[in-house]
Amino acid sequence: GLAGGLLGGAIGHHLDDKDKQLAAATAARAFESNPTGQSSAWKNPDSGHSGTVTPTKTYQAAGGQYCREYRQEVMIGNDKQQAYGTACRQPDGSWKIQS
Repeated sequence: GLAGGLLGGAIGHHLDDKDKQLAAATAARAFESNPTGQSSAWKNPDSGHSGTVTPTKTYQAAGGQYCREYRQEVMIGNDKQQAYGTACRQPDGSWKIQS
């Protein structure tokens, strides 16, 4: 799903299920609605973790689907983690993180 692809590697191991749900929902909204460069933020009051998702480029792939490159920042305590990736819209309207 979106959460697994978004929060892979070292970042994902420090976040609980609620963090991942909030991050995935925020990312889906950002990919769908945000203009390039506009961040969407999430915060889990229970864990204290927070983050942002910022689309950085929008383009149409060879197959016709729309894709967005993005930057993700996650704050775990005083430690900021950054990740970059690409998500593409699927035929059902959902967004899928590309490897």
